[in-house]
Amino acid sequence: MGLGYGKMDAPQSMGIATRPPLPARVWRALMTLESSSKLAMVCVAFGWFFMNTLAVSLGSLDHGVRFFEMSAVIADPTRLFFGGDTPVHHALFALVCLACLAAPAAAHLTRTRTGWLGHLAPLSLMLTCGALLYWRTSGELLAAPDDAASLQGSLMHLANDLVHRGTDLVSRHVSIAAGSYLAMIGCVVLAVQGIRRFTRPDAFP
Repeated sequence: MGLGYGKMDAPQSMGIATRPPLPARVWRALMTLESSSKLAMVCVAFGWFFMNTLAVSLGSLDHGVRFFEMSAVIADPTRLFFGGDTPVHHALFALVCLACLAAPAAAHLTRTRTGWLGHLAPLSLMLTCGALLYWRTSGELLAAPDDAASLQGSLMHLANDLVHRGTDLVSRHVSIAAGSYLAMIGCVVLAVQGIRRFTRPDAFP
């Protein structure tokens, strides 16, 4: 009887689908990319997480801003100069960066022509952040209170005059750092690869 039950159970266990989890499938898809795309992704990762995207120098102030910190700077551009501990901003935007960095795997996961457009995700993210940062630093960095005659209002106006006079002061004291160039080169290489494969007749992986 025991042998009989064993024979009945075997087909059931063999019929169970064992699909790898999503992270494993994404990693496997990334490993199937061409060498140039892999190298470009490494450059983007180093430029975003381990090197400075912006270099800030104002008097004795001299520090760098990395790309995964950019969302906090866009939300409050005064952090360019005054800093601030924003671990939630950094953690959430780091996840966005990782998702965009893994987007080139979309073609091998979906096996569709449009999946190759995932190669454009890192470049789109960098351009969007650059445009948002420029827009945010085109106005007053510090909002003056309703009572402009108060001491606080005077200090706010003074800070705006010192920290942000149009975009002149920002452009003089905030420069693009090496991490931005390295990441941009990697993003452009990925974008070119994605467009090239998307426009090919045999676009499917």
